[in-house]
Amino acid sequence: MMMKKMKWFGLLFLMGVLSLAFIACDDDDKISFDKLPSQSQQFIDTYFRGVAVTKIEKRIGEPHYKVYLANGFVVKFYRAGGWQEVDGGSTEIPELLLIELLPETIPQYINEQFPAAKIIEISQHDFGYEVELNTVPETEVRFDHDGKVIINIID
Repeated sequence: MMMKKMKWFGLLFLMGVLSLAFIACDDDDKISFDKLPSQSQQFIDTYFRGVAVTKIEKRIGEPHYKVYLANGFVVKFYRAGGWQEVDGGSTEIPELLLIELLPETIPQYINEQFPAAKIIEISQHDFGYEVELNTVPETEVRFDHDGKVIINIID
């Protein structure tokens, strides 16, 4: 009987500790705009001026910051503040972002190879860049750092 009570008490204690850990992590993840690196703040101010920030999460790994905007966009940043991903959901990425963030050969390639498609997500990786198109089925195209096609992925 005593052993059952000890197991029960141990289980309850463990559940309590874990629930507190989850609550603490959740609270620690949310930060205010002024806590973002200045490079990330500038990015939002430049490319999403006038769009309200609805939530910012700070993560331990990469992406280190995840910014949710009122227009449905989600922007992810590296620890130092540089952009990692701009996700428009199903909304087209603004042309200014494409021109200023990607090698010019990438939008040109997409326009030539997928004339009816719109770019709805861009991201930077060790290999280069990845763009996601609003095609059915979904198409992702990977490019090296110079904007040369590596692979087309159709889901």
